[in-house]
Amino acid sequence: MPRVLGYALRRTDAEEARDVVSETFTVAWRRFDDVPEGEAALPWLLTTARKVLANHRRAAESRMRASLVGPRGRAPDHPEDVVGTASLVQAFNALEERDREALALVAWDGLTPREAAIVAGCSAATFSVRLHRARKRLTALLGEADQPLHLATEEPA
Repeated sequence: MPRVLGYALRRTDAEEARDVVSETFTVAWRRFDDVPEGEAALPWLLTTARKVLANHRRAAESRMRASLVGPRGRAPDHPEDVVGTASLVQAFNALEERDREALALVAWDGLTPREAAIVAGCSAATFSVRLHRARKRLTALLGEADQPLHLATEEPA
């Protein structure tokens, strides 16, 4: 399932992500009677993938590269796009892990807040509040990004 792989790829490298997906579907096969039918299966699978990732981190933290990488594709052609993307990445990475996960579950994984709440292990109401606060924090950080952006390639003034 591509969405489970996408979830894993945003949290680890490609090799580890394939292992996570494989283990997730192995668990699903073993617990076939526990897997919900229809659209409810995706949050169940993502929750399982989240737990598999946690197990991997505990077992092999030195091998794991836990980074959140934005969508891959061609590089923007315009300097404004590059600066905007860099500002967004900088602001997103400045958020706490819980905020990044809330935003990623909805924006990148395409889950509804109710589905994302299952993955995050909280109630839908709690997740909605978490998502609202994460959006406000990201917006505030993006407002700060209107100030000069400090990229690693720039010389200090």
